[in-house]
Amino acid sequence: MEPENLRENWELLGDVFYETTEVYEMEWVDKVLKNYKLVMAPYGGMIALAWDSKQLSRGQPKRFIEIYNAAGILLNEIATQYERISVVNLGWSQNEDLIVVTDIGSIYTYDFDGTPLSQASATDAVQDSRVIEAKVFPTYGGTRTGVALLTGSYRFYFISDVSEENPQYKLMADVPGLDNPPSSWAVLPHDRSIEILVSNNNKLYLIDRGSCSPKYPQRMMQSSGAVTEMSVLYKTLDIALFSENGFLWVGSSDLQCMYTEFDTGVTNRPSQLSWCGTYDSMLDMSAAIILVWDSMNQYQVVGVGVDAESTIHYTDSSICVCHEIDGARIISSKSHELIRRVPQAMVDVFRVGSSQSGALLYDAQREFDQSSHKANDYMQEVVERGDIELAVTQCINAAACSTKPKLQKALLRAASYGKCFLANDSPEHFVEMCKTLRVLNEVQSFRIGIPLTYQQLHSFTILGLIKRLVRMRLYYLALPIVDYLKIPGGQQMVLSHWAMDKVKHSKESDEAIADAIFKRVGPSDSISYASVANEARNNGKTELAIKLLDYEPRSAEQVPALMRMSRFTNAIEKAIESGDMDLVHTVIVAMEAKQTSRDFINTLKDYPVASAWYAKWCSLTDSQKLHDHFYTQDNFEASALLSIKELDASMMLDAKLKLLESINRHFTDGSKEFEARQTKEQIALLKRQMALQTKVADIIGLNLNETISILVQRALLGDADNVRKEFKISDKKFWWLKVRALAQTRNWPELEKFAKSKKISDWLFTVCYGMY
Repeated sequence: MEPENLRENWELLGDVFYETTEVYEMEWVDKVLKNYKLVMAPYGGMIALAWDSKQLSRGQPKRFIEIYNAAGILLNEIATQYERISVVNLGWSQNEDLIVVTDIGSIYTYDFDGTPLSQASATDAVQDSRVIEAKVFPTYGGTRTGVALLTGSYRFYFISDVSEENPQYKLMADVPGLDNPPSSWAVLPHDRSIEILVSNNNKLYLIDRGSCSPKYPQRMMQSSGAVTEMSVLYKTLDIALFSENGFLWVGSSDLQCMYTEFDTGVTNRPSQLSWCGTYDSMLDMSAAIILVWDSMNQYQVVGVGVDAESTIHYTDSSICVCHEIDGARIISSKSHELIRRVPQAMVDVFRVGSSQSGALLYDAQREFDQSSHKANDYMQEVVERGDIELAVTQCINAAACSTKPKLQKALLRAASYGKCFLANDSPEHFVEMCKTLRVLNEVQSFRIGIPLTYQQLHSFTILGLIKRLVRMRLYYLALPIVDYLKIPGGQQMVLSHWAMDKVKHSKESDEAIADAIFKRVGPSDSISYASVANEARNNGKTELAIKLLDYEPRSAEQVPALMRMSRFTNAIEKAIESGDMDLVHTVIVAMEAKQTSRDFINTLKDYPVASAWYAKWCSLTDSQKLHDHFYTQDNFEASALLSIKELDASMMLDAKLKLLESINRHFTDGSKEFEARQTKEQIALLKRQMALQTKVADIIGLNLNETISILVQRALLGDADNVRKEFKISDKKFWWLKVRALAQTRNWPELEKFAKSKKISDWLFTVCYGMY
């Protein structure tokens, strides 16, 4: 592109150039925009159109909100189905959700595809008086979205964050003498509060929740009259005021600092008043104000500054102005134009008579392509200045600011030409700019319709662009971009949204959907299959969710997801396979709480690992549960051993006897013959001890040998002999016990008598000698 052709669209306001470029010819060629309420999301976002109730005749209901891309291509229609109410205003939230405010104060929030996200109802006072005006505005530093209302009772209400759960309208202070609609009003959001500037009867009032105070703009002409239109620049909280006498006042929102006062020469109230760009005198960021008069088919651009100037543009149809950080978009029924301050990098290179190094490098490259000797002259001058690196940077920056691919290519060729004269130049900046511009040109295409400038992309960020492409379901474009730019976590985000969208909207079979997702993503942790499965479950596709969870490699996500679907059998299998016993424990606890006793028992029977872990847990927390568990699992031996551990010397005899009988039954049912026989003998011994307790008080709890010994020691030889017979103790063992017991008590006469009656003289001496 020749510089002369480029400069044709430049206009000088004071000492600042502005340019108007056509972005698209709109697809909606027959739209009469004056019949609609139009809002456009910032950063070249989507356009929402709703019929203006003031333009509707009776019997002409329009129950659709239309969503277009920036090129006017219809993307979606939202059926509102509002009964006997109308749309007062629209707006886009900071998350690019559509906010709809009705005349009864209800706030509806929709996502891109028309799915209702939330609804907030107004108080009876708002509904009864109806809403006559509403404004949607950013709050909390641009991270949230608020709504302010003016009702038919001429009172103001606001919600500072429509995304919070069950938001409630808050009443602002009353404006004195406000018994008619104010001539204009604007919202001034602060970090933790909201203020509203109201124009009424040639006076300005600033109201908040508890107070109302008059305001007097600095140096504003007293003859200016009532303020009929206001516009707030939310990023810096600057404000533009248009008075009924045609004066435009621009300054800070506290009205204490004036930037510009300009006589537009038009006293009619403008149909729109909008900022163009962002103003900051300290950072040399110039802005302009655009005033639109549909009735006159014209709009006026006024520069903000000490020596304000303006230009007038004429239109052949209604237009809508949408603010951007670096300019403004002019939307009409035929075209989409961008008006903005010409970036300084472009001015440095293309201004008439520019002697900047970047301009010389650009001219040198053009002459070099034509094999002209002038290329050497231009480059010689740049080299003598020592500005080759500066010239390369200026050309690269100018390419970034251009919206024309051919001009971008020419500027980058010039930068590449200049880099040949640098010995130790780093290529990163040049390469990154080439990649970024390639992405911008792709998304700016008519079929995509996201006309971002480089300055807007810098504020919007690449990640914000990817999120928008995902919301628009342009996965085929988003995925190559994140791979091309190597965005950390980008592929995971895109694939996750694609998979969830396919789960939600695909009409294929569950098996086909699961196979398609796995084929595209593969057996990796690049996305969370558990999150996709959760989306499937929320859409009533439980079997699909289970199939997807089979692909989830992270057990910590897979198992809880299965539990949320009450698929405990699958959950316990996956938990055991993972080898994570904490996970197994979590599943068991959930199963016990949510399953019936029968299902819980049957599940544990099928999984010995889970059964053993449950037993271990019960042994530490609840022995009765452990008894029940062993009983249901037919584990008689374990039940018997557990009961043995519970035997306590301090137990009541009846309870101990009952417990021993229970142990005996468990061993018998478990075919443990030896253990059962030993337990039976213990029962018999305890019963014998209970019978002898009146004679020997401390006999309870002794074993068989000790029982015989104590009976002999207490001279109850007959009872000792009965015990011998009952428990079939051999003669030799009984004699040994008896001799030992008699020797311990020094019952020598009885011992002598016993020795003479039995042939025990050979070892009697050994026993007695060992004891004494």
